[in-house]
Formats: sequence, structure tokens, C-alpha cells
Amino acid sequence: MTSDDLPPAASDAATPQPWTGLSLDDQRQMLIALVGFEFGQQPEQQVDLIRASRRRYAARFVRQAGINSHHNVLEIGSGCGFGTGLLAQRAASVIACDISPAYLDYARQECQQYHNIQFRHIENRSLHGIDDHSIDAVVSISVFIHLNLYDIYWYLLECHRVLKPGGRVCFDFSDEHMLFRTNLLRRQRQAMQNQVFLQHCQDYRSDHHQLFALLQWNSEEGICQVAKRCGFRRVNRYSARLLLSKR
Repeated sequence: MTSDDLPPAASDAATPQPWTGLSLDDQRQMLIALVGFEFGQQPEQQVDLIRASRRRYAARFVRQAGINSHHNVLEIGSGCGFGTGLLAQRAASVIACDISPAYLDYARQECQQYHNIQFRHIENRSLHGIDDHSIDAVVSISVFIHLNLYDIYWYLLECHRVLKPGGRVCFDFSDEHMLFRTNLLRRQRQAMQNQVFLQHCQDYRSDHHQLFALLQWNSEEGICQVAKRCGFRRVNRYSARLLLSKR
């Protein structure tokens, strides 16, 4: 897996989370919570590289969701706003949500040159305050990789509420069926997935209370069945990204 395909990000849970307990002054810890140690032990010295990596990854979601300059876009999980700025360049308007006040503050600074972004704090898997049928596309980058099927169900119900008829939602997920398989065309990607899984097994054994911060492995079939229940149909899948359309 490429470095862009499995970056950590925020999710929601009842237990206190590393993403919600961050301080805006502790930029190093914020970036570690966002991308892990992929960019070294001092990622605050690699912000330009991190920004470029996240923007490249966000561009894949823009292409897959078919976002254009007429669309109102909802981003679930803005993080530091590195991908949010790209969405703002491509869409008419963006509502950027996150469960972390610190990330939202960082994202506001990161995207201060864009005037078509609203920032919203969200809690308890709710998109409260976003009007029904007001959104053309929902993008969630490196968030659903941390969600179990219960989380996914509630977020998809909320996405269905805010999306216009035919609106799309695009997100990435951790595919359990890709673990420890032999695929010569995807050796690097699979090696990274396997490594992450084994490391998280150790982390879980050391402290199972941090389960919410680990990758949550799901199947495409399971997610699509839940999505169908929530009023979506599967459009396509590319790599770890899944595209759904509101029925």
C-alpha cells in the first residue's frame, strides 16, 4: 500500500480520544495523530511534504466522486485541512467537519485564503446543523478506516439525510479481505497493510482501551449491505475507496 492509502485520522467514540484531547499548541502531537510516524519522529518539520501527500490523496476522492465547481461538498473529518483546501478549489462550497476542536482551529488557519469553507464541530456521529438535501457530495478521507459497522451505519444515515437525490459519498476503508493475500500486482500495498495489522495487534494487546484509535477492518460486502439499508447503492470501488450514490 502506498503511504497515502492508510493515513490515520479522526473518528468518534464514547471513550476519550487522542484526536479530541489535542492542543493546537502541540503541532507535533497533532501531526502524529494524523499521519503517525510516516514522516519521522518530528513531523512538524515535514509539513510541506505532509500537505502535498494529503492533497494528492484528496484529489483521488475528488475525481472518483465527480466533484465540480457547482457542487456543495461536505467533508467528514477535516483533520489539519490539507485536503480541505483542494476541495475548496474544486467545489462551489465546502462544509468541513471534525470531532476535534484543535484540528478545526488548525484547518481554519491552513485554509484561511479560501472563502467558500464553513467549519463545523460534530459529535456523536451526528451532522446536526447541516440542512436536509443540501449537499451534492460527501467526502471522508481516512476516517471510515477507523469506524466499525455501527459507526458506519449512523454516519451513512446522516449522509443520506443531508445529500440531494443522487448525491454521492466517497470514503476509504480497511479491507479485511486484503490481509495476508498473495497479489504480485499489489505487493507493496499488501505488505504495508499486513505490517499495520500486526503492529496494531501488539498495540491492542498492550492496551485494548485504544481500540478506537486502531484500524477497523471491514468487508466491502458488509459495508455495501449496511449502505443499502441506509438508502445507498454502490457505484464503484477503486483501491481502498468506495463510492455510493443516494437512491
